[in-house]
Amino acid sequence: MNMRAFSRFLPTATGTALLLLGGCSAALIEAPNYKVTEVQSFKTTGAPSQVMLLEIVDPANSLPAKTWTDALSNHGFAPRLRFVTDPADIAANETIKPENRLVAVVNPSQNTFGDAICTNPQTGGMEHISDRLIVRFGFCSGDNVISETRARFVPENFESQLFANADTLSYQLFPRHIRNNDDDRFCSPFQTVC
Repeated sequence: MNMRAFSRFLPTATGTALLLLGGCSAALIEAPNYKVTEVQSFKTTGAPSQVMLLEIVDPANSLPAKTWTDALSNHGFAPRLRFVTDPADIAANETIKPENRLVAVVNPSQNTFGDAICTNPQTGGMEHISDRLIVRFGFCSGDNVISETRARFVPENFESQLFANADTLSYQLFPRHIRNNDDDRFCSPFQTVC
């Protein structure tokens, strides 16, 4: 290997090693999946008062509902959303559309993806597949999923990792623009503005 090729390889190898080592104690959030060509209008129409319902499917009650709403509220692109688990928790001047909601399924079954996260979210059956706690998030409009992603948390650090990764989850579930690799080859997948 000549010195020029080695000088290109070394930063890439070092960065990859640091990324892998740094990820050992971090939550792993998968790339999002979108069922529409843009999400922003669904977000603003679905939450006219910037308040959205959060539906938590977790038979083990891993975290209290207040922790979920505190962790996921006020992150991402403006207008930032505040989440509630009960439609009665909104102020008199606020409007909520319960059909537009964020669904979080802890330990989802193999069938809980796509529109099933909105219509029939199920848990169980994946407890021993990973040493991580798997949570699938889906932004739903009625029976249809708009965007979804899956995260893997370290069970002992679940609460702190949920708070630490709420920005990433919000940027992925509610992007301003959906990045298209065909349109902009200079846009990095690590930039949230792309």
